[in-house]
Amino acid sequence: EGVAPGAACAFFAARNGPLAAVLSAFSGEGAPRLRERGAALVSPEMRRRLFELAGILPWAAEFGSYTDDFLALIWPGAFTRPRALRRGTRGRGCDFDAGFGHPCPAAEREREERRFSPEAPTAPGGASALPTGTPPRPPRG
Repeated sequence: EGVAPGAACAFFAARNGPLAAVLSAFSGEGAPRLRERGAALVSPEMRRRLFELAGILPWAAEFGSYTDDFLALIWPGAFTRPRALRRGTRGRGCDFDAGFGHPCPAAEREREERRFSPEAPTAPGGASALPTGTPPRPPRG
């Protein structure tokens, strides 16, 4: 499709070639034909795999934005869903950092032990009442 310089557009590049189109084309009269062209860019196997992942893509930070922003332009019935927020679980930062090969300073490890111990004080709602972040500096003087 013709895309004027500076126009908001989507660009898809896949096994069967590229497709560029202004975003408004996906809601115009030619939208069904444009979606067919977009769907033809990927192999049937790739399409099958994308549809298998449709239910979990919104929960994956790396792919969640692609569902509404790109995949729903081509397959609105499969990739347009209401979103719901899931409350995360706070984990130990040292364990997370260690997964990337970063050591945890002893002071941070000790702070985590206090924070996640069964005896740690809790605030309303079950959150830890221990302060987070860097402790305040003592006043100069």
